[in-house]
Amino acid sequence: MSEGERARIGEVEDEEGEGSVEEEDSGETEVADALANAPEVPQGSNLAPTNQHLVSQYDPSPLKIMEQMATIMGKLCQAASPSDNSKAPDFKTPSMKAPDPFYGTKPHKLRGFIQSCQLIFDNYPANFFSDRKKVLYSTAFLTGRAGKWVEPYLSNISNEDPSYLLNNWQLF
Repeated sequence: MSEGERARIGEVEDEEGEGSVEEEDSGETEVADALANAPEVPQGSNLAPTNQHLVSQYDPSPLKIMEQMATIMGKLCQAASPSDNSKAPDFKTPSMKAPDPFYGTKPHKLRGFIQSCQLIFDNYPANFFSDRKKVLYSTAFLTGRAGKWVEPYLSNISNEDPSYLLNNWQLF
């Protein structure tokens, strides 16, 4: 506080009464000293420390805005694309019609029966991961003469020999 300010305060206090000049002068001097010794506060620093980074983050310049948009778009694209570690979900086809029964009386229908089975195997690889599963599924649709032909093999279904008819799709 300057000498002129102190003198002016003193004059006002003298008019009001004695002793008040010293009380006012000492209180204002403390405030003035505290302000004079305080470090200079930069613009925007009156924010809480956790929010100071937000001030610098929101620079209104078009270049800064474009950079922020590019960063956000990059993060969105990264989140939308499957990572290398994650397996893409299996494609689910609509349920497929089971093959028509094969009676064995019309050999020319055998090719269509085998192709129908193969389509199902190809569309549901998780279900038909082994030749044995493919053969056993197919035998469920053999009836008539074809059903009689496969019966003896089914009676020995526990045979796990790879060359056994029920364990080998190509041989079947």
